[in-house]
Amino acid sequence: MRNVNVETIRSVERAVHILNCFSFERPSLSIEEIVAKTKLAKATVYRLLWTLETQGLIHYDQKENLYRLGYKMLEYGGIVLENLDMRREAEPFLHELQAQTGYTVLFAVRQQDSLQYLIRLDSDDSFQPRSYIGRRRVLHYGALGTTIMAYLPEEEVKAIIKKHPLEAHTPNTIVDEREFMERLHTIRNDGFFVDKDETFIGFTAVAAPVFDRNGIIGAIGLAGATFKMMESLSELVRQTVSTAQHISKRLGHIAHYPS
Repeated sequence: MRNVNVETIRSVERAVHILNCFSFERPSLSIEEIVAKTKLAKATVYRLLWTLETQGLIHYDQKENLYRLGYKMLEYGGIVLENLDMRREAEPFLHELQAQTGYTVLFAVRQQDSLQYLIRLDSDDSFQPRSYIGRRRVLHYGALGTTIMAYLPEEEVKAIIKKHPLEAHTPNTIVDEREFMERLHTIRNDGFFVDKDETFIGFTAVAAPVFDRNGIIGAIGLAGATFKMMESLSELVRQTVSTAQHISKRLGHIAHYPS
């Protein structure tokens, strides 16, 4: 974000706060819930919601008396995605990886202290990860986020953990900071990470880092049922790492990879 010596517009800030109330977990909200989340007066929230609704940014469901993001947001999201070079460069390789393996393929990038999913190509399995395009997670979440953190400076990693403590998603999740730091060192040496039953029981993900000319930007991964992925794990790791390396080269990363 730029450091500009200009005061922000309060009404715009308030409107953005309202939009930020919506999430994948809570896509529909009542006006009372929005008031509680924003701490704004109900009359102010109502006027802002109506203004956003007239511009297509908010949709009001009269039957349910609930608000949700409007379809105009899809247009904005599409413009952003269409103009992300990393997405355009990565997509052909990820489609090939999905075709070769048959597993769900994910591509996520770092957004400060967060992980954000840019691409998700689903497998035919009934169980799918809750990794929706556009969704943001704390950076150390899951295989992709942990892989990204392995390539950050140690001081930066510790600052992120202090701000967002490690969480146990399953009994297998590492939540001890020392063990987590050791894991990051191993990932950096190996060039990949296998999350077996640590984010979801019965679910394994293989992740590899993606770089551009300036360094780490994200990670790609394969995800599927543990009992299936363990049957050919070595080959899945090889394919994932190879795909990540090809994407990195297309994004301008210069490195020597073993043949």
